[in-house]
Amino acid sequence: MQKLLIGAVLGVCATFSAQAADAAAPFKFVLGAGLTFGGDTLANVTYTDGTTDSIKAGGLFALYGGGEFRVGDAVSLQATIGYHVDDTKAASNGSVKFSRYPVDLLAYYHLNDKFRLGAGAQFVNSPKLHGSGVASNINMSFESTTGVVLEGEYLFNPKMGLKVRAVTEKFKPTGSSVSTNGNHVGVMFNFYL
Repeated sequence: MQKLLIGAVLGVCATFSAQAADAAAPFKFVLGAGLTFGGDTLANVTYTDGTTDSIKAGGLFALYGGGEFRVGDAVSLQATIGYHVDDTKAASNGSVKFSRYPVDLLAYYHLNDKFRLGAGAQFVNSPKLHGSGVASNINMSFESTTGVVLEGEYLFNPKMGLKVRAVTEKFKPTGSSVSTNGNHVGVMFNFYL
């Protein structure tokens, strides 16, 4: 499934990349990054000075890239692949990290030149919670999952946008029937090339 989704995103980008050289072409590359918040707590960490930190199933930093194709005046289709991670603050004796590779397939409706609304699916691949150093006993893999994405984007100009998104998803540890809530909200910056 993961290879199929990655192949689909790369195929969309390759199919339309030749059109990118033409200024009137409807294809654009997209790069983005943002912060996300939410989801159940997957792990708690206590440091030697007594402070604590936690890893959330919906946090924290997302980085992605892909392509977007404009279909007519009011609709765009976007496909991206990314890296989404929540990590504990740095410590000299170890850390805990929850990482995954989401593939987003979204459709946008353009309200005007500045605002658009989007919805689609997020396919999350290889979710894993793992620790290092004193936390090396933490090592949990989750099944790949599918979530729903809703978002709104404000375009500052044709090459830069700010979007707010909500994602609903659940993570199930491999071999378990118990699921963890990964629902989250996020603020993302997009750059269109």
